[in-house]
Amino acid sequence: MPSLLRSANPILTYAGKDVTNDWMPALLNLTWRRSVGNSHEKNADSITLSLADPTGHFRHNYDLEVKQTLRLQVESWNWNYPGEHLLSDAREMHITRIEIEGGKDRGSTVHLTASSIDPATHFRHTKNSRAVEKSDLKTVAAQVANDNGWTLDYQAKVNPQIAHAEQHDQSDATFLQRFCHEHDLYFRPINKVLIIGSMQDLENQPPKGTIVAPTPNNPGGINGRGIISWRLEEDIEDTYANCLVSSKDEKTGKVTSGLAADADQKGPTHNEVKKPVGPVVDRQPGAVIEPEQ
Repeated sequence: MPSLLRSANPILTYAGKDVTNDWMPALLNLTWRRSVGNSHEKNADSITLSLADPTGHFRHNYDLEVKQTLRLQVESWNWNYPGEHLLSDAREMHITRIEIEGGKDRGSTVHLTASSIDPATHFRHTKNSRAVEKSDLKTVAAQVANDNGWTLDYQAKVNPQIAHAEQHDQSDATFLQRFCHEHDLYFRPINKVLIIGSMQDLENQPPKGTIVAPTPNNPGGINGRGIISWRLEEDIEDTYANCLVSSKDEKTGKVTSGLAADADQKGPTHNEVKKPVGPVVDRQPGAVIEPEQ
């Protein structure tokens, strides 16, 4: 008979092999970050995890390599009601960084960072050159996806026309970001699929869930799924039109909702460096330029 106790566990696959039973007892920290942006620095999902390795088990038994695949799912049982079984979407990412640290007091610790953008592709790091004539963003995105071994999922309702554009010694990410930024679109590669969507459509979506603060009798989390730690961030480049915010009083059960508007929807002010105007005077370094009489 299956247990009726609440449980939530990650399912980890490394290099195509299920390593959950071996890795989970040593897991110190696991962060699954989903990101959406219209710049290639912000659009990658990522996984970071730390493993306690005081005896060198992982260093001796696993050939830990960058570019290797790391796949994550989260499985939960009985969180909202007895018999409930939920399994999240899987994310397959590629390891971009491996760190191993050690100390006399605790042995060694293994830190892995993985990204949804395969570092083996040239999407972010290889400078390419191409010319685009009388085309559109969907066509360009399809070509970029094909060049990187991906398929395209174009979700945006608009398809901006591109009369002429040149990619000269730029990565595909930088080239694609130019058009997405101009038209308030975002792009993100997930599981070898390049997604193009609208930031406005994203902002207009209803809330995906409710974050409940944990209490002694309630583990809290997102929709009661046992995720009890979260972090909200905003930087100077984050702008939004508005968002729906709701809070629930646990004592009275009353739900209060309101519309929060960004106080600065224009975002940061960028300083523009302009070229000098007027005649250019040629002088030797250190020479004094006398004003004209």
